[in-house]
Amino acid sequence: MLSSGARATAGLGDITGKYGFKNRIRRGWRITKLGIHVVKADPELILYVLFSAIMSILSFGVVLSLTGGLGFVIGNDEGFEGGVALGTFLSYFIVSIIVVFWNAAIVASAYERLTTGRNPSFSYGIKQAMKCLPQIFAWGLISGTVGLIINFFEGMESSDNIIVSILGRIIASLIQFAWWMTTFFVIPIIVLEKNGVFESMKESPELFQKTWGENIVASMGTGIINFLVILFIIIICLPLLLLGEIGLALGFIIIVAGITLSSLFFTACDAVNRASMYYYAKTGEEVPLAQKYGLDVW
Repeated sequence: MLSSGARATAGLGDITGKYGFKNRIRRGWRITKLGIHVVKADPELILYVLFSAIMSILSFGVVLSLTGGLGFVIGNDEGFEGGVALGTFLSYFIVSIIVVFWNAAIVASAYERLTTGRNPSFSYGIKQAMKCLPQIFAWGLISGTVGLIINFFEGMESSDNIIVSILGRIIASLIQFAWWMTTFFVIPIIVLEKNGVFESMKESPELFQKTWGENIVASMGTGIINFLVILFIIIICLPLLLLGEIGLALGFIIIVAGITLSSLFFTACDAVNRASMYYYAKTGEEVPLAQKYGLDVW
């Protein structure tokens, strides 16, 4: 664990030593590379992300169909519109809970691999997530509520009043960034420590303060690499788009498939990164698996 002196120097003001800005950048980049190595070695982790996406889409469609259909039966067109609105509202919370569940599952599975070197089965992550279903349900509702608030302010961007539009964008961005920082470690704490939601929300900012630089670098690193991969896919498919209808169709299919696979892969990497940073925030050391890839000099 970090000593009291180390904790004191892990804040935002430290610019030298182990917790200096340059070293935070190096560690963040190593965490990014480690996440890529882990997902490449264990592509089964991508299944968690895939199941999360599929279940989210299906649940949204099912709820929307049920509420819309019920509304139409009750009140024709007006009832249908009301049912769709209600379905959209309910789906938002259901999808939020689904996403939290699968995020918890992948973090648990990734953490097991990172700390023990074992290759846990797909069911391992699910079992760990099932052990904290009440917390996952509660956190899904809280996250969904905050998401709706952010969406409300983002919706102000469509206002004809430019001041209202800019203000909405600024407020939405500030809330989103603050929420990301303060809740970054909530899911790892819930699924790995089995803590309650409010206890996890209290501990998460403390852990983030110790790893703020690494978190930002790793998140940006994963996002940038994902962007570059997608850009590369689009560029190599451009000649196909000039070969008539067949080429256009083939190029479109390859681009869509490439973007989907890349997004799934790097979303899994991001979850692995979060598990790595949780371990580092709690212990002040790199995860044991980092030695295997020569990324243990932190």
